[in-house]
Amino acid sequence: MTPSNSSEENEKKKPKMDRVTVSLDEFDYKVISKMAKNRNIGLSEATRIVIHNWIETNPGKLKTNYGVDIRELTEEIALASMIDSVSDIIVRLPQIFQLVDDISLADLADHLDINVKAIKYLLFTQGEEINKLGLNLKYKGDRIYKLNPRES
Repeated sequence: MTPSNSSEENEKKKPKMDRVTVSLDEFDYKVISKMAKNRNIGLSEATRIVIHNWIETNPGKLKTNYGVDIRELTEEIALASMIDSVSDIIVRLPQIFQLVDDISLADLADHLDINVKAIKYLLFTQGEEINKLGLNLKYKGDRIYKLNPRES
């Protein structure tokens, strides 16, 4: 068996992350250094963990002091990742609408495991692709209706 390069494997597993350089005062550097040593991780990873934990535990401060809405950012990121798989989602729609003539946005989002904003995005931007699959859908209120061809 050939030994594997564990740092190479770790790089393949990690999602792409943006790089940031920071300067730390002596106290902060010692704290981060001690954390890194105690956990057997690098300074960068220890710093990333501290930042991540602070963000997760201080959403109110972020919103009040910096105008950053964590929930909104989370939805944006989820929407962006959903956009990457739009075609996979679109091809699942005919099967769903074989069983139902109408469905709530929330139920469809739950079934597809995406958020409601993503469903709206899909309907508003991919209507032509959805029609190509033989589906004539109408969005009204909080529901999506399957129309017969003559009802359009």
